[in-house]
Order: sequence, then structure tokens, then C-alpha cells
Amino acid sequence: MRTRLRKSISTSLPASLKARMSVVVFLLVLGAVALLALATLAVAERDMRGVTSQQQYASLASAAVFIDEEMAARRNVLRVMADSIAAQDVAGRAGLQRFLAAQTVLGKEFFTAGVIDVDGSVLASIGSVRPPPGASVRERAYFTQTLALKRSVISEPLQGNISGMPLVVVTEPVFDARGQVRLVLAASVNLRQPDFLGRLDTLKPGPGGHLYVMTEQGIVIEHPDKSLIMQHIGALCPPSVPTRSAMQGFQGSMAGKTSNGDEALFAYRRLASTGWILASVYPTRDAFAPLRAIRSKILLAALVLAALAGLAGWRVVLRLLQPLERLRSQVHQIRRHRLGIDALQIERRDEIGDLSRDFYTLVAERELAETQTRDSERRLKLLTDHVPVVIVYIDREHRYQFINATFEKWFGVSAREGMMRSISEVLGEAAYQMREQYLRRAFAGEEVEYEFTFDDHGSGIGGNGRAFQTSYVPDVDDHGVVIGVYGLIHEITKVKAAHSALQFAAATDTLTGIANRRRFDEHMAQCLARTQATGAPMALAYLDIDRFKAINDSLGHQAGDEVLKEFAQRLQQCVRASDLVARLAGDEFVIVFEGVKNAAELRQIGAKIVAAIRAPFVLASGPLSATTSIGIAISGAAALTPEQLLDLADQALYQAKDAGRDGVALVGGEA
Repeated sequence: MRTRLRKSISTSLPASLKARMSVVVFLLVLGAVALLALATLAVAERDMRGVTSQQQYASLASAAVFIDEEMAARRNVLRVMADSIAAQDVAGRAGLQRFLAAQTVLGKEFFTAGVIDVDGSVLASIGSVRPPPGASVRERAYFTQTLALKRSVISEPLQGNISGMPLVVVTEPVFDARGQVRLVLAASVNLRQPDFLGRLDTLKPGPGGHLYVMTEQGIVIEHPDKSLIMQHIGALCPPSVPTRSAMQGFQGSMAGKTSNGDEALFAYRRLASTGWILASVYPTRDAFAPLRAIRSKILLAALVLAALAGLAGWRVVLRLLQPLERLRSQVHQIRRHRLGIDALQIERRDEIGDLSRDFYTLVAERELAETQTRDSERRLKLLTDHVPVVIVYIDREHRYQFINATFEKWFGVSAREGMMRSISEVLGEAAYQMREQYLRRAFAGEEVEYEFTFDDHGSGIGGNGRAFQTSYVPDVDDHGVVIGVYGLIHEITKVKAAHSALQFAAATDTLTGIANRRRFDEHMAQCLARTQATGAPMALAYLDIDRFKAINDSLGHQAGDEVLKEFAQRLQQCVRASDLVARLAGDEFVIVFEGVKNAAELRQIGAKIVAAIRAPFVLASGPLSATTSIGIAISGAAALTPEQLLDLADQALYQAKDAGRDGVALVGGEA
């Protein structure tokens, strides 16, 4: 069957090679352009799908940030109110009611707001819907969670007992002086009110798309169809496959079908503040409507262009084959002895003569080019051997194909020793293992940079040797295949040393040589984060030199500086190596204790510091007696900010001052 088909095609084509080539070229061009048009449309739709999905998810991420910021703003309002109640010590139903009535911002941001006693009874409230006397919320999950966690809580969507409206409740605890929850400030957001998340509509993906918000369990919180609020997403029909994936934890974009069977692009993002799911649905008929509208026009234009290109190619082939036709005629004449063989000599001024002369010229030019290439390679090697940069070329087997002279100066391996040998053979297995991951990325087509240190007496990695930065640049051939990797190695030892010196200077107090306020702030934030993660207690000591101003006034600032420097040295000698001693300003110092066992240990350290400071300070003007007062704040189970812990330590310092100075006072924890 195949033989018959080939014979049929062969007999249907013209006998002339010129005609056959012309027909084949015409058909190939016609088919190639048609296939290219179809492939281009397919690729365009695929790329458009990808770009649209990325834009959709980026827009969704912006919307998620907007919602998180809105919820954070509302929580901040309650936090400010709770702090005001605590600061003003507002108490009693009448006092709390007057306080709420004076807060106009509550009415703007919330549907209702109220103050709840720790037993769950509502003490005061404002809003269009007021609870009856004796109302209690002790069974509400948001109330019990606030008491248990001692922090702000955003509730799941719930049905208001009094208003009957779908609500989300935001709480904020009010603490007493001992850090215990005294009251709970609660405010509700009506999910049906027009301005709640109303601006989400401006971020929808196109005219046919929409955004909505639901809980992890699928309860709708916000939706263009307000009748779905407080309903399960699958109340009317089973949820789509992408929606089920989102409820199971998926975040990102995907294509799929809606519950109605319409194809669409979906995107999902969890809200950081509540864990709710923000969803975006964009029907593909709207997303790709412009592209599909012009598809037939593009295809028709491509076919017309292909036909024209095929005809043009046919004419070009005919014209290009004319010299071959004349050569064929001459060979035919020679074969019939109508022309002599001298017709093919290069002295003739015909196509064959031109071809022969061009071939001769081409060979001559190639020899000249090879000579020039050898000269260029010699000059290039001279240049690469004298630049203060290591230059190497590595093949796909991770062998050195080129090494310049700087390589030998820095790493002790000459080009003769290293050429055509693997990296593990030249630098050792440990050095190769460190470089292998970067080489794999470079051979995958990525430009890679990394740093390493080289020990002249070690394995070639790690240690305190010289620092280098390596750049790998892929060598890509005409087919897009990485055939090798160029390596450029720069020494950055001095740059790294300068960087380290600058970092040390930025975190050091210039007078005492201990940590400064910037270093303290960074270390304090890190310690609190570790404390909250592990549950291990920590403490902060706040101390100063008693009557330091009198020392400055009587002996001068130079003597005061000597006292400060000696004071800082004694503090460092009294604490553990893991503790941080820092100077905040003037004679104010702090010590961060991490991983303390109990208050007794802190009292022992504090007493040690007080005793060490009592020893006379030897100044140029003579011995000087000085004392210190120490306030220590212990961070317990409550989550404190650095500012709050520093404020507690400052309060403890004032207690030590009030007790007569030259002593220690503890607050917080089990002090």
C-alpha cells in the first residue's frame, strides 16, 4: 500500500527536478505557515491563560491585603478603646455606658459594640440593636476564646440573637494592673451592611467575574448575591472541584468548571487575619472573548499570507535554480563532446568558474581566519593570565577545559595539572560537593552566583581563609543547549572584612564598647519571638548609676565617661556569655536574660551586680564610690511587646529607687 502511494505521488509530480523542488517548496511553505498560525493561536491562548491567571491571583492578593488591613484597622480601634478603659479605670455600668456613648468611631466602624463582664453579662452597649437587661454571652465561642487566649479574637460568622442579622464579632480584652482580663470589649460587623467589604467589587477580574469570601468550612461571609451570606457554598448545588480544593488548603490559581458546568479561571487566597478564604471566579468566555473573536480573522489572514509566501518561494526557487540549469546544460554538452573539459576550469567567467573561484577564496579566507584565531587566542590567554580574576571553563562532565594563570596563584593548581580533570580531582571531593548544586543550576540554563572561603592549608572550603565570589554563566549553543559553563571567581576578602566591621560598628556603643540601642532592639525582638515559640521565660534588667548627675557635675564629663566604661565592663563580668548587655543612653543600661530558671536566679544575679558596682571606681582624680539600682521584668505566659517589657523593667527600676537605691526590684512572672 505504501509503495503504491509513493508511486502515485511520484507520478503526479513533474519529472523535472526544478519543477519538483518548486512544488515541494510551495507546499511546505503553505503548510508551515498554516501550522504556525494555528500553533501561534494555541500558544497565545495558553500564554494568555497563564498571564490572566497570574493577574487574577495578583489582584486577589491585593484584595486579601485590603481585607486584612480593614480587619486590622477595626481591631486597632477596639485595642485603643480597651487601652483607654484600662488607663482611665472606667468601671460600673453607667461609667462604661457613658464611655461607649462618647466613642463616635465605634458607631462608624461597627454595627453594635458592648462591654462584657468576665462572667459573660453585658454591662454596656451601643448600636441600633441593644441587648435586654441581664443579657449574657457566656456561651458564645468568641467570648470564651478571648478569656482563654487573653487576646483579640475574630469570630466565625454567627446569627445575632437579638438583631437576627448575620454578624462577625471582634473582641479585645481589657486587662487590670496584674495583667488579668477584667472586661471584654466586643463589637459586631453586620455582614449585610453595604460598606462591609463593598469595595471588593472594584477588584473583580473582568465584567463577568466576581469575588467572594467564605470560611474554611465553606460558610459564605461576603458575596455579590447577598442571599448566600451565612449559607454554605454548596447550599444550592455541590461546590466545584477548585472550591473543594481551596477548602482543603489550596492557595493559588487553577482552571476548572463552576457548579453550573461553565469553564472558568479560579484563584484562592487565605486571609492572614482570620483564615477565611478569598475566592475569585473569572469565566473563560469573558477572559478569552477578545482572542476568540479575532481567531478566524487571524487564521484566514495567515492562510492568505501562506499562499502568497508559497508563490513567492516558488518563483524564488525557479530563479535560484537557473545557474544549476546552465551548469547541467554545459555538463550535457561536454558529455556529448560538444564542449571541451576546459569549460569547467576556473579561468572561465561563468557560474562554474565563479563557483570555483569562490571556493578557492573561501579556503584562503578560512586559513587566514584560522591564523587570526590563533593570534586572538594567544592574546586572550595573555590577557586572562594577568587579570586578577580566576577564569575557568567547565564541560558537562564537570571537568576543567580552561584554567587561567590566576587559578594557580590562588589555589595552587596549574593549567597543566588541572586541564581535562574533574573538579573533585583538582580541588577535592568536599569542594566539589559544595559547588555541585550551583553547577547543576548553571547547566540548567541559570546564571548563578555564590560565595565561599578557601583555606590554603585545608580542604579548600570553610574556615577563616580568603573569601571569594563565583559567577557561573551558561554557554548555550545555537540549539539552546548548555554545552559548558564559564566561571569567574573574584576575591572579596577585603570587602567582607569591611562589611563585618561596618556591621559591628553599627551595633556597638562608641563609648563603652558594648551593644547599643539598635543592637538591643534587634536582640530583644528575637528573644521575645523565641520565648513565645518555646514558652521558656526570659527577663529584662533596667539599671542606672545612682546619682550619676552629681558625679558629672562634681568631677566633670571626662570622669563620668570613665565611670560609664568601667560600669559597662563590670556588668559584662557579672552576667552569662549568652546575656546581652547594652547601653540605651546616658547612664541607662539594660541586660537581656534568656532561658532564666526562676526569680531566685535573677535576684542572685542582681545582687551580684549590685555588689560588683559597690567596689570603688579608680579614676584619674582618685577613687570613687558608686552604687546602682536594678529593675528586672520577667516575661511570663503573657505575650508582651519589647516596649511593654521595657516599660515593666523601668517601673521595677523606680521601685528599686523608691526603696532607697543600691538594690534590686522584680516585677512580672513569679517575682
